[in-house]
Amino acid sequence: MTSDIADIIAREAVRTVFQPIYRVRDGAVFGYEALTRGPEGVWQSPIELFAAAERAGLEAELDTVCRRHAVTGFSAMGLPGLLFMNVSPQVILGMLEVHDRVMPWMQRQGIDPASVIVEISESKPFVEIDAVIDAIQVFRQAGFRFALDDLGAGYAGLRVWSQLRPAFVKVDRHFVSDCDQDAAKREFLRSIKGISNYLGCEVVAEGIEREQEAGVIRTLGIDYAQGFGLARPTDDPPVTPTTVFCQQGAYGSGLGFTENLAHLIQATEVVAPDDSAESVLDRIRQWEALPDIPVVDDRQVLGSVNRVRLLDRFARRFTRELHGRQPIVEFLDDQAPVLDVQASIEEAARRLSAKSPDVLPSCAIVVEQGVYRGVVPASALMRRLSEAQIRAARYSNPLTLLPGNVPIVERIQALLDRRADFSVAYCDLNNFKPFNDVYGYAVGDEALQLIAEILAEQVDPERDFVGHIGGDDFVVVSESAGFQQTVRRVAEQFSERVKRLYRPEHLAMGGILAVDRAGRESTFPLMRLAIGVVQPDPEQCQSHHDVATMATDAKHHAKLSAPDYLFFCRRRSPSAVSAVVEIGEGVTPEEHFQLYKI
Repeated sequence: MTSDIADIIAREAVRTVFQPIYRVRDGAVFGYEALTRGPEGVWQSPIELFAAAERAGLEAELDTVCRRHAVTGFSAMGLPGLLFMNVSPQVILGMLEVHDRVMPWMQRQGIDPASVIVEISESKPFVEIDAVIDAIQVFRQAGFRFALDDLGAGYAGLRVWSQLRPAFVKVDRHFVSDCDQDAAKREFLRSIKGISNYLGCEVVAEGIEREQEAGVIRTLGIDYAQGFGLARPTDDPPVTPTTVFCQQGAYGSGLGFTENLAHLIQATEVVAPDDSAESVLDRIRQWEALPDIPVVDDRQVLGSVNRVRLLDRFARRFTRELHGRQPIVEFLDDQAPVLDVQASIEEAARRLSAKSPDVLPSCAIVVEQGVYRGVVPASALMRRLSEAQIRAARYSNPLTLLPGNVPIVERIQALLDRRADFSVAYCDLNNFKPFNDVYGYAVGDEALQLIAEILAEQVDPERDFVGHIGGDDFVVVSESAGFQQTVRRVAEQFSERVKRLYRPEHLAMGGILAVDRAGRESTFPLMRLAIGVVQPDPEQCQSHHDVATMATDAKHHAKLSAPDYLFFCRRRSPSAVSAVVEIGEGVTPEEHFQLYKI
């Protein structure tokens, strides 16, 4: 075995195949994973080949050959996007000895290190995780980025993720396979996406083999995907977009309250409109699953009949004899609402509860483009709504009880997918730190609660969404036409009402004395709410990351926009946003605010 492996390494008798990784939002090729195949015969399988190399103590040597073939092959083929390469934690430690030679060699191959993603596999234990993290940092400084491979299949899992802070995390195929049929797997994927939003990394779903799995991945807002169902590994990989995601649901629609009904649909018995009431009665005595039964004519929903009410009506004397031969369509009671498959769980729950003040219908009937799809039981809908509410509470700010980062991202992403016209206001307090230093955290919390209170009073609860990112950062996502006036009212209200938090002597002098970050005592004016507003163009913004870039830029401009500290950005795409970099504090007492280089 050792002789075989040594011979393969000496002859470099391996070949590299590439599997496309697609962007889920639009199906475009994002990059390629380089995969090794051994020579024909017993060592063709990469699993057997690397296992043998490890036993022979030649894993690092084989890994070097494979990496070299991957880079040169990727360069020679001129493939677009990023190159993903697998490296074990043990090998990354060994690469430290030659890291100074890696960059020049990559440049000679015409490959920018920023386009290379090094996948750290979880298949082996991280026995020296601190050393691995230090080694990764060395290569990060050279421009390489890292991915955590096979999350959930190997060792350490979430602990390693939190410590490595990779740019990408690849979810093991176990959690992707049959995720359309397994609610537990969907919840795992949903949670991983939520954690990734918080940690600022992106998610790749591995092992997609069926269109239904691709549909779940898309509705959960997973960033990227790969698998045999999209494209197999080959030495001549496709460079064109995949069409698999085109017919799926709205991107990111399954993350929260905006989740649609597609994955809650169940099959149930239906009756035809011309079936006699008598024949339906004979059948529904055995149908105990759902009391409300759809009446469907050529896949078109006409309404529903309630099993209990129908039985009760025909239990009366002579009713069967008088009305038994009448078509069932004459006995419709329409207790079950008819909803489109794209309706959100929140809307569906509202429609169900609005049908009757006393009795909740047993189900909602679901159609897609007017065609009958099935039913969603009320119990399943309410359970999913409760899960979404618990999840929203989990991501809420404990001080203001406003939604936090994850729900904010979900709302923005849903609006982008709908190609909706919306605005985002990023609110931040000027002079909050010195106020906190002088008055203490308890009064500082009152200032933050005041912002939340004013925002709740001024925005339109039907068309606006208020979130609290953390600290003194708040976000409003609005679909209101007169949002600019709302922003001005919010700023004016805060400027007036915040005065009650200050002592009379501070109001008299128009500010407070506090120590700045340079250790000097300075006068800081009363707090003002700086608000930057952007109106993203859904056609030019690829994701919520683009909107966040625009909103952050607008906020920085607002903090410098005396005297009202409002900034309404006219640019609608992130490519037009200027770079704003914080560089320090003012050097004179008049320069109260941090300086920014624009």
